[in-house]
Amino acid sequence: MHYYDKEPAFKEMKIRRINTVIRGFPLTFVLAPGVFSSEYVDAGTRLLAENMVIMNDWDILDMGCGYGVLGIVAAKLAPRGKVVMVDINKLAVKLTAINIKINRVSNAEVRLSDLYSAVQGEMFNTIISNPPITAGLDVNKRLIIGAKDHLKPGGLLQIVVPKKLRSRFEEILYSNYDIVERLAKSGNYLAYVAKIMS
Repeated sequence: MHYYDKEPAFKEMKIRRINTVIRGFPLTFVLAPGVFSSEYVDAGTRLLAENMVIMNDWDILDMGCGYGVLGIVAAKLAPRGKVVMVDINKLAVKLTAINIKINRVSNAEVRLSDLYSAVQGEMFNTIISNPPITAGLDVNKRLIIGAKDHLKPGGLLQIVVPKKLRSRFEEILYSNYDIVERLAKSGNYLAYVAKIMS
């Protein structure tokens, strides 16, 4: 199924509700087919959620938020900050809005957006993403390069990628950012942080 789509097709709506703990926060998420990882928090998202660098007062963008895991965890870690979550998938946006309420997050919002279209002119301390791998390398390249136009000075891009695509993503990161470091690795996933010095 192709999740990087405004209205993904699926045969029937099967809502699931899961409970989990990330970074010490007990969380509840409503999931459904048509949005990535519709039965549990996937390993890549969990790896980034458990290791991403978030400061208390940061402005944060969750790019391709799915049903909102990364953004909601970030909002919990940055109670004096603000989180904007975006996704091209209408169902993902609806589920994220529900999950924001369920988890009592007051410093986050969700918007329908094709990559950065809904955040034009806005700047963030960090952009976090489990990028839409199935959308193809071109979309993911635009996500990575486009982040530079929305990062404050010293801002961080933090993403997670499958190990099998490591070389392709590292090539894009290293050719567009001054500093690229590995945040964490687990199983089939690697998490990276990238930064532009000036």
